[in-house]
Amino acid sequence: MLLGSGSTRTDNYFILGAGLGYFIVNGLEIGLDYEAWLFASPVMHRLSPETKYVFHMVPVIKPYAGVFYRRTFVTEGNEDYNQLGGRLGAFYIPNGKRMFIGGGAVYERTLDCDSERWDCDSWYPEISFGISL
Repeated sequence: MLLGSGSTRTDNYFILGAGLGYFIVNGLEIGLDYEAWLFASPVMHRLSPETKYVFHMVPVIKPYAGVFYRRTFVTEGNEDYNQLGGRLGAFYIPNGKRMFIGGGAVYERTLDCDSERWDCDSWYPEISFGISL
């Protein structure tokens, strides 16, 4: 579950989202995230398949690295767009627990971007909390 805020050059948004991931082998996760950017114009929906490797053999503080593709669907006649990105960070996972908290940095590159009009690259922090089932 994701609750947060984000902004574009012209508006501030409230973000709702969710994601699911599955570890196909020790440390290697595949996942899919969804976000809705709401209460501004235009409304945007994002769908993002991703893969992440968590260095599971490291005790307690576990570094991770991942890559993703993101498709952003924009309403009100605006063009949809695509992004590629990566993330680096670490999870704190107490021994014997099924919960985690993490933090890191994300880099995104907007594809087919007009770099004279827009900032095509962005960096931002990420904070996460989760429960493993």
